[in-house]
Amino acid sequence: MRSCLFCKKPGGFQTREHIVPESLGNDTDILEGVICSSCQNYFGKEIEKAALEQTPIAFWRSYLGIRTKRGRLPSVDLNPPARGAIPAFHPASDTDIGFSAHEDGSTSIDVDNSAFIQRLLSKDKGEYRMVLSPWHLSIIGRFLGKMGLEYVALSDLDYAFSAQFEDIRSFVRYGSTKHLWPIYWGQQDKLGDLKEPVIWDGSVGHQEIECYRYALARMVKDETIFVFSIGVDLMAICLTKRLPIQNIENCIAGTKLSCVFYPDGSW
Repeated sequence: MRSCLFCKKPGGFQTREHIVPESLGNDTDILEGVICSSCQNYFGKEIEKAALEQTPIAFWRSYLGIRTKRGRLPSVDLNPPARGAIPAFHPASDTDIGFSAHEDGSTSIDVDNSAFIQRLLSKDKGEYRMVLSPWHLSIIGRFLGKMGLEYVALSDLDYAFSAQFEDIRSFVRYGSTKHLWPIYWGQQDKLGDLKEPVIWDGSVGHQEIECYRYALARMVKDETIFVFSIGVDLMAICLTKRLPIQNIENCIAGTKLSCVFYPDGSW
């Protein structure tokens, strides 16, 4: 009997695993008999929920109007948790702000922050600021690592069980209050490229929206890189190296990547 890809326990495969969450529009990339139901439940509650509701991915869900698997438009509150073993707040970030998608394709901002409101009303350009804290990087790193290793399993299951993925396997499933996994971040495209023009059929309009993109690559030095893009944000993670690696900044054509990371002991 095959063991679970993450916890390595045998059996318990009662449900299918969507590699990218259904709430981001995925209904095709699915694993069966690879991720146990216990791990799936854990990922949904502890990683995917936070990634989809309290990180930059949450903003893009609202801006793009990506419906949940139950067909609802997203409304998100981007405040990180008030308590926890990993620091969740950065003093330069705006707080008490959320976003809601609407049926007409618009997105509204929900604000309960007087300083942010004053900045919006001032002559200076108002913009929302989210500085990624160690908690954000932990959630995003585990989210990317989960999807990345599952895409490895989709293409080569035996390779996904190999020893070089043991560190990311453990980080995704169990997390860490001492270590983070480096994320490589960049931006590509423009906001106007994300939504096609509305096509009208009488009084009914149809619009094509790109929900996300991904890529999986093995580099010359046997580094396995997973890239995930939503909105204009592009995030990459090396599934085989827990510390920042060199020469990754230009691995995506046309996009300059920057390493986002808090070294051990700095938080």
